[in-house]
Amino acid sequence: MIDNLKKLFLRFNYTDEKGFILNVPSLNNREHLTLGFDNKRKEFNIHFTNENINEPGAKRREFIFAMSAFRFFLFLKRFEVFYNQSIVNLILSSKTNLGKLKKHKLIINTFTDSVDFEEKIIYQKRKGKGRPWRFRENFDWNLLADNFKYLEKSDLNSDKVLIAYKYNKGHLSLQGFIYKFEHLKGVYFIPIRKFNRFAKNMAIAMYNYLNAYPTEETLPFRQLMFERLKHPYMNKQEEKSLQS
Repeated sequence: MIDNLKKLFLRFNYTDEKGFILNVPSLNNREHLTLGFDNKRKEFNIHFTNENINEPGAKRREFIFAMSAFRFFLFLKRFEVFYNQSIVNLILSSKTNLGKLKKHKLIINTFTDSVDFEEKIIYQKRKGKGRPWRFRENFDWNLLADNFKYLEKSDLNSDKVLIAYKYNKGHLSLQGFIYKFEHLKGVYFIPIRKFNRFAKNMAIAMYNYLNAYPTEETLPFRQLMFERLKHPYMNKQEEKSLQS
């Protein structure tokens, strides 16, 4: 698993002539997902690229989403208002206190919350106009393992967001997210199941918006969203059984 994580990286390129592309490679060799903006066409697009395809005339890119800049920014503006209100309601409905959190013996990791976390775990190569990021091959993973601790009052002394875990039978399981806001004078805990419901509702809202203004260019993306929303917890084996 660690070797697979090291293969992940992000690459961002921009030119005035072509626009920008953001590549997010998958764990499959020489395959990646791209979010891009074409300056000539004034269009956002999302596509998969398979660099293993070398046959002349064969398509290496599979476009699943394309939208004009005007419609894309209009969508972002409308969705932003809905998202901001929804996330505020989610947090404010999840108020708790330190006593309840300690009662459940929640565990946090102080290293992931440290200021030098990104520098120690990510290698950012600056070459040309690209910005590829990779996991450092010589990263000491004990820095993560050695910095797990039970939640204490001192961990909530300023505005922050913490990831909460629980230790059970030799395994750490994700429990949710702890929010501390000084101006709200409170501690808020969003269980992972509640957060997953929120994320699904956001995806449904996005799907409904795109479906209300359907275009041929967004059809593959809408179909993909529909299948994932219809079967949100499918694993790869279940997906294959449905496709066969």
